[in-house]
Amino acid sequence: MFLIIFKTISTFPLFLINGISLAISTILFRLNSSQKRVTEKNLNHCGFYSNQLLRLSVNKTLESMMLYPYIWGNPKNYSKLIDKYDSSHEIFSKDESKLIFTLHMGCVDVMLNLLSDEIKSLDIIYTPAKNSELDKIIRASRTYFEANMIPANEKGMIKLYKNFLNKKSLAMASDLVPHNFNGKYSKFFGKKCFSIDLLEKLSKKGTHNIYFVYFTKGLQKKYKFNAINIGKQLTIDAMNQYFEKAIKESPELYGWEYKKFRKLDKENRNIY
Repeated sequence: MFLIIFKTISTFPLFLINGISLAISTILFRLNSSQKRVTEKNLNHCGFYSNQLLRLSVNKTLESMMLYPYIWGNPKNYSKLIDKYDSSHEIFSKDESKLIFTLHMGCVDVMLNLLSDEIKSLDIIYTPAKNSELDKIIRASRTYFEANMIPANEKGMIKLYKNFLNKKSLAMASDLVPHNFNGKYSKFFGKKCFSIDLLEKLSKKGTHNIYFVYFTKGLQKKYKFNAINIGKQLTIDAMNQYFEKAIKESPELYGWEYKKFRKLDKENRNIY
């Protein structure tokens, strides 16, 4: 059933996806949905709040939700969403071990498909879907360009470290709050935030060149691809600073609906 729905959505023209997402986001905004309330609290907390940005952010959230099945139904659709980029950029042309990190700006699967199409046999960390049928479809889409999906669990981490020590390239979206307490506290727009520390740990090996990749608003299409060569060392604080830089360029694209400020301390567990 999922596959039929996704295949159907993958044939939709983009103006129809835009129209559907706008209609749903308008309804959710008027109903004061959970997505709207969390987005509003995050924007306020980080000093970004404006009613215009709140409305735009809720709309972009729904747009991304529609783009996921658009990609899952046809992985090649990712190319319809990105401005023309420089395929000779060092992140694609250099024969080296790469450690790539990104954040949830726009549809993450568009970014993952772009990276795995350009960098063959790329390892990608992911969280399996709870529904087995859905998970199978998502993995099939994300491995269409020969990426290797590594689940974010104990067994997956063993495989990740083994591959990393063998100099395989790795990509991850590292802006989420860790599922467990294997992380560190840092600052995100000046606010206390519990952050994933895997990137910092891996960078200490000094074996991979680190790249930060992210989307900003496109000129002709939805997204513009951006890549920054960082070097071989990166701290959690520096990681969050790169996230802040990207968000400031296109704040409406960031996933403000995610409960970023959780696991703060025993007295104040979150801001929600």
